[in-house]
Amino acid sequence: MSDRLKGKGIRCGLFVLGLLLYAEPALAVQHHGGAEGLISHQIGHILFTLGMAFLLFRVYQDRKRGAGWFEFKGFLWCIILWNIMTFTGHWLDELTSPASFTIVNQHPVAFTINNLQDALFYFTRLDHLLLLPALFFLLKALQKWGKA
Repeated sequence: MSDRLKGKGIRCGLFVLGLLLYAEPALAVQHHGGAEGLISHQIGHILFTLGMAFLLFRVYQDRKRGAGWFEFKGFLWCIILWNIMTFTGHWLDELTSPASFTIVNQHPVAFTINNLQDALFYFTRLDHLLLLPALFFLLKALQKWGKA
């Protein structure tokens, strides 16, 4: 490897290291500022769900078979379920009592389940259990299509 490429790699590595050292915490749940922010966000979930459902309908209607299509259908189902789960979680977030949260240094660190609504709200916070398999299915479909 030439000295020029080594120098470029070192500068790139130092830049990434600098970004990691000076990064601020990224909170997983972000509030949208007022009812209009939440409503527009929820409309986005509805449109995303309808788009994925239409795509799934077309895949079934066209009887797509072969490499990657099974995985792609799995991706679509997981994304649809993820959107429904996330939509429900946003809605329940507005209804959940602030007393259910344990706050330390202005950050929620624990959640107490007092009723079925609280349990459902907590369950909706585990949306990564649908999103990660969805992305895995998509990756597998794309890999199979890339080999075809």
